[in-house]
Amino acid sequence: MSGVRRRHEALLAVAIVVGLAAAVPGVQWLDAHRPAFKPAKDAVPVLTPATARRLALGLDGLLADWYWLHALQYIGRKIEEQAPGQRLGDAPAQLDRIHAVDPVVLTRLFELITGLDPRFSAAYEFAAVVLPAVDAPAAIALVERGVAANPTEWYLHQQLAYIHWQRGDYPRAAEAFRRGARLANKPWMEQMAAVMEARGGEPAVAQEMYGRMYDETKDEQVKQWAAGRLAELRHTEDVDTLTRLLTTWYAREGRCPWGWPEVADDVRKAGFRTNARGAPLAHAGRPYVMVIGLNDCEVHEP
Repeated sequence: MSGVRRRHEALLAVAIVVGLAAAVPGVQWLDAHRPAFKPAKDAVPVLTPATARRLALGLDGLLADWYWLHALQYIGRKIEEQAPGQRLGDAPAQLDRIHAVDPVVLTRLFELITGLDPRFSAAYEFAAVVLPAVDAPAAIALVERGVAANPTEWYLHQQLAYIHWQRGDYPRAAEAFRRGARLANKPWMEQMAAVMEARGGEPAVAQEMYGRMYDETKDEQVKQWAAGRLAELRHTEDVDTLTRLLTTWYAREGRCPWGWPEVADDVRKAGFRTNARGAPLAHAGRPYVMVIGLNDCEVHEP
């Protein structure tokens, strides 16, 4: 039996070597015709998913990974072009605000990746965040294809709900959440569907949406992005609260406080941590700045 097993293993090794050798011409052709991601002009990938599958010679997953790396390189370069000094991997990258990308290039890359490997969940997840900023209908179509190709993946329905919510289409966001709730034991998805229908446009809903994306995502880049959005929301809420506090003080006293120490007790009652001088602290630990004008008091970020 051991001799038979060794012969089988040897035949399998030969088959793998022959398969890789046969794939070399296709890979060489792909390398010669790969998208040239030049700063001056973005080249649209020339292959369709069907052609790419034929050229892959059965190595569809490997070629999908190849295009995935190029997609990340392309997005990373655009992030750096839009915000010099920031790179993909920085926390948090502005994934949903990359307006410098060519929507045709980005859409074709995601179509190639998922056409080669329809179960490439990371591609759908990333596309749901990045693509809507430049082509929301393409993002919806891509994730819908992902739902059809992965009928048991409830998470894709959350991604679809996010895109619809971002567009202000709360009924379709609710529908997507309910479709996902039917696939898995996720009561929160049914609750989010009800939230979408009742108050989808309220600012507080954004915190619930990004919080859920942070909790459920499997992608570290998306997690960092969601954390960044939550931090922005907390910052906005902090500034609004402190501004109301100072406005109330001004209306009562007819002037701005001389500084944070004068309103430190009010600041603490509002739920803020303070430093030794009574200045309210942002979640990162730095103090907010009070700017005193002639007729009002303003709060500036740390």
